[in-house]
Amino acid sequence: MSSRKLIVIILAFIAVISELNAQKFAFRVDDTDGIPPHVYAERRQRLIDSLPAHAIAVILSADIRNRQNDVDYEYRQSSDMLYLTGFPFPSSALLLSKDPMVIDGKTTHEAFFVRERNTSREQWQGVQAGPTEAEQVYGLTPSVTYGRLSSILDTLLGPPNDNANQSMQDDGASAGGNASKRQLFISGWATRSVPMPLLGKNLYVDTQHKNDLADKYGALTVVTPIPALIAMREVKDTAELRLLRKAVDITVGGHLAAIKGARPSMHEYEIEALMEYAFKRAGAEDVGYPSIVGSNYNACILHYTANRRASSTGDLILADCGAEYHGYTADVTRTFPINGRFTPEQRIIYNLVLEAQDSGIAACRAGAEFKAPHKAAYAVIQRGLVNLGIASDSSDVRSYFMHGTSHYLGLDVHDPGTRGPLQPNTVITVEPGIYIAEGSACDKKWWNIGVRIEDDILITTGLPENLSAALPRTAEAIEALMKHR
Repeated sequence: MSSRKLIVIILAFIAVISELNAQKFAFRVDDTDGIPPHVYAERRQRLIDSLPAHAIAVILSADIRNRQNDVDYEYRQSSDMLYLTGFPFPSSALLLSKDPMVIDGKTTHEAFFVRERNTSREQWQGVQAGPTEAEQVYGLTPSVTYGRLSSILDTLLGPPNDNANQSMQDDGASAGGNASKRQLFISGWATRSVPMPLLGKNLYVDTQHKNDLADKYGALTVVTPIPALIAMREVKDTAELRLLRKAVDITVGGHLAAIKGARPSMHEYEIEALMEYAFKRAGAEDVGYPSIVGSNYNACILHYTANRRASSTGDLILADCGAEYHGYTADVTRTFPINGRFTPEQRIIYNLVLEAQDSGIAACRAGAEFKAPHKAAYAVIQRGLVNLGIASDSSDVRSYFMHGTSHYLGLDVHDPGTRGPLQPNTVITVEPGIYIAEGSACDKKWWNIGVRIEDDILITTGLPENLSAALPRTAEAIEALMKHR
């Protein structure tokens, strides 16, 4: 047997063994209530249709984040990638082209890049989809290896000369007769900036990318984020609303468990544990943001997340917590007395915030300006705080209500949106609050009262729908709930 034939046999044997190893762990999707591939395909086509002539768009996966030493945080895909593909794994990218491309002999307007499966890695980290699974399970065709992203971009963005056209053929890709695309849309970089403390400055990744792209490809317009994608994500489709409702229902259950289970002297983290246990037990993969459980003076800190203080009788508990289900998060806040009864001062402030929220929700009408709920809620709180003598005049109100009333909600707790007129099938929060910290310029009887009430509101063609309405809001209903716990 010649050495040449022997080499061929050995290579074939290695290929067979590699194929068998690749199948050592079967790829499975355990959840059966996700969004079907055809919905993602329709979204991608809408985005392609929105691109200007000769433009391409690139959507990048999220980075793997290091927690400390050799331990990483649990991976969570970038929301734009989830929205367009449903693909949950790292080291992946989506390329969309206004003009047809030819990749590996296939004419297409999209291509997906993902790393190959690796048996050794899967033994330690679990099974992750490779190109074959990306095509067969997620409908991402064609799917090619992640390492080819840069070279295929070179063929699409490089100068339209013979050398560029030859490089396209060498890589197995072509641009359908238009080798130069001078507009590149990028959904955003996973890491925006990197601190360089020894130099006393930051490295801004977006700026560096744009500069390097200009150096590599010449005159090139780089647009980030993608305006059309922001507008698409603002208005939810039927599949999104189904998952959002599920996330909200789980969140309501968690709040009910926390309110019913709370007792004086409990630590904030115990109440947090009641909340998040209920989330997980109902199927939530995670929280949509770090849970905020603040008692007494901690309720006056907007994004307090340490959750270590032991509560005392007479404390208010402000719990701002939301479950994430299949990528979609709720965002709900309730404030309740740990002993089951509001003090007179707590009740006055609570009812004022509730009145403000009612006004804000009523303003959630299609066609209204995005700030309409905030303006309505702010007017109520402004009038109330001045009448109570807590604020000396209208200009002093910002000391006690220092944040906006609404933000978009979806794959991100602060979902992207245009902030234009409210549209049907948009989901926003309505969350007015009053925070009177110790030392405030008002009567001491009001100190350490922090109240926020937040619900998730669906904009419709008629009256707004409170998706979290199953969770009691009034002071009387909360007290009744705690009385029978």
